[in-house]
Amino acid sequence: MNRANRIIYNQNGKILLQTGEATGDILEHDTITELHYIDVEYGSIDYTRNRITGINIETKEPILEEIPVYVSKAEKEKQELENQLLLLTNQEIGGGIL
Repeated sequence: MNRANRIIYNQNGKILLQTGEATGDILEHDTITELHYIDVEYGSIDYTRNRITGINIETKEPILEEIPVYVSKAEKEKQELENQLLLLTNQEIGGGIL
């Protein structure tokens, strides 16, 4: 299937967004009967920790999803070793650390 380039523009004809053309096993564009928007205040969302997944149409607030933190295999192993060391130290001291 071939999908057209959808262009969203403002009242003056300024292009705000283009989807670009696409071909292959893709979804068609949704039919738009009304176009709505919200302005999310600058700095109000930490985009390094959250992403906007949708808009609550009743409250007109963004729906956020926390971005999972990637921990490398080496970092996981390091954390496990630190935990084991802490437990061993705690046992040797007789329960004084934990």
